[in-house]
Amino acid sequence: MVLPTAGMAAEVSGLYEAEVQVFSQKRNERATAMAAALAEVVVKVSARRDAAELKGIARSMRHPARFLQQYRYRALPEAQREQALQEAALTDVKGGDPQIVLFHFDKAAVDKMLRDNGLPVWGATRPATLAWLAVQDESKRYLLGADSPEPVRELLVREAQRRGLALLLPLMDLQDQRALTFADVWGNFREPILQASLRYRAESVLVGRMYRTAGGEWQAQWTLLEGGQTQSWTAAGALPMEVIDEGVLGAIKVLASRYAPVAGEQADLLPVTIIDVRTLRDYARVTRYLKSLQQVEHVQVAHVDADQVTFELDVEGGPEAIAQTIALGHVLQRYQPPMTMDGESISWTKRNTQTYRLLP
Repeated sequence: MVLPTAGMAAEVSGLYEAEVQVFSQKRNERATAMAAALAEVVVKVSARRDAAELKGIARSMRHPARFLQQYRYRALPEAQREQALQEAALTDVKGGDPQIVLFHFDKAAVDKMLRDNGLPVWGATRPATLAWLAVQDESKRYLLGADSPEPVRELLVREAQRRGLALLLPLMDLQDQRALTFADVWGNFREPILQASLRYRAESVLVGRMYRTAGGEWQAQWTLLEGGQTQSWTAAGALPMEVIDEGVLGAIKVLASRYAPVAGEQADLLPVTIIDVRTLRDYARVTRYLKSLQQVEHVQVAHVDADQVTFELDVEGGPEAIAQTIALGHVLQRYQPPMTMDGESISWTKRNTQTYRLLP
């Protein structure tokens, strides 16, 4: 989970690792768990929920050990272990020692598999997504916060981590309570929600309304507010985890369509001009940031003019997808150059497709 004070874009950790619960350290059980873990990683990196089912990917995943870097086991906390044993008894799993095995896969190998099959590779820099979730469970109604004791919070945090969503939960302190009510979120009232979200400086806002029906089924309505656009979807399931997973996956799908580069979209060398680069430290900061972006293969300087530096970026993905990703890091801000009297941009920016200002 992203800390509420972080704001803006987030670096999502653990994209190439996944953990699976097992009941022994036997080779055959580890092999089954490894395949499940690799499938989770493939979905997390590509942002495609059906990625592991595609023919080329499924064929490559028949031998998951080829992608494995390392694995390790760890014990479950006693309470979780007892719960796992109870669940095992209900499903006729005999004996065993419930534990977790963590798999870490090779980034280069996974990325190559995805690109070879025409799928996106979404890097670790992702939009921070603030989630306002109104929950009604029988007679209990509440807004979910970063410190909420309810199990729903743990489910949401876990699913976000499993799917690669940079999740941000509100503090629900006095400021939040004054700015937003349960009814505001339940009714999906856009203006008060956006106003209350300003303090968190997130790129997108996920709004959820989740409740249990008289028949015991869980239902939810989800809405993602991002970049002035709105996307909504519904979910239903016997367990709260099912509707939460649909909320997280829906958000990932929308965000990936804007920020994840699709394999094969090549923009050769993209000229990018950065202004307000006044010192060597500024130059190093800009260069380091551009090189850190997933879509950028190579960075080279094309032109220097006073405090303006033009770079040529060897990128994967269209120019606007790159622009959206560049703006996530709160390092560079898109800059609209001033116009001359006849409406033309001044000469030093006219030849460039994108111009940014270095932020303090």
